[in-house]
Amino acid sequence: MTYEEMTSALSALNEKCCMSLSALPHCSNILHQLSKKENDKHHLFEQIIPIYLHARTIEFEEKNIRSYVKSVTASFSNYLDYFWPPTNNPFLHQSDFVSSIIPEMICMIFGSIINHKGLDLEVSAQKDLAIECIFGIANGGSVKLKNKRVDVAVTIPSKLVFNDEVKELPIPLIAVECKTNLDKNMISGIEHSVNELKKTFPDCCYFVVSELSDFDVRKLNYASSGIDEMYILRNQKRAVIRKNPNMRNPINPDLIYDLVQVLLTNLEAMNTNKSDLDLKMQAGRLIGR
Repeated sequence: MTYEEMTSALSALNEKCCMSLSALPHCSNILHQLSKKENDKHHLFEQIIPIYLHARTIEFEEKNIRSYVKSVTASFSNYLDYFWPPTNNPFLHQSDFVSSIIPEMICMIFGSIINHKGLDLEVSAQKDLAIECIFGIANGGSVKLKNKRVDVAVTIPSKLVFNDEVKELPIPLIAVECKTNLDKNMISGIEHSVNELKKTFPDCCYFVVSELSDFDVRKLNYASSGIDEMYILRNQKRAVIRKNPNMRNPINPDLIYDLVQVLLTNLEAMNTNKSDLDLKMQAGRLIGR
């Protein structure tokens, strides 16, 4: 395939799947690299594009979402293996070429479910979410949003109107931070942001997803933070595969399915009417989550 044919194949697939590049960070990255038309990488793209297209064209199974998640996860895990060990990855670390694969996989799974249900929700990568809303007195009153960028987000599109000024204020159902390797310094940085985010959006489920772990969880406890769960997708510490790269585990599809179950629960909660006070009085529980 020529560079033009590969680009056309990807663009046609995106149109067929009704997915924008905002939810396809890895595809966007591939298209950017293809646009360079580098002769030394042509053979590489001829090899990886068919693997990538296979992962993107797995049919959604409404009646067996777990099976669908397992198939997608296995396919993307196989695609990731092409760039392992790191010496097989010809792209600069700054390009985020490999690190954009798992966020896209999660976006694709979430998007398939939401599109099938016909819901007016947005699935996107590298999404800015408001963690603070600051009101000032300048110009007769002003509002400023302080944002936190997350790797994957499912949001309800909405707007904030203040003194005729309109700002985008998407309401997050789920936010996911994706890492290749997780250490305690990364988590410390995430903790503050997620705690601030949940002051504004307490119903948002916030997850940290990483391929590997680089710290001893026995010495640390993040259960009291705003992070709902941390997933180590390969069930491994980085030190193990540093010593022996051949011992790297595939991505665990059950952990990805955990995320899907949270999404399905939140989608159901969106359409559930809270019982009135009289019914709550029968149980004596006024919040009744």
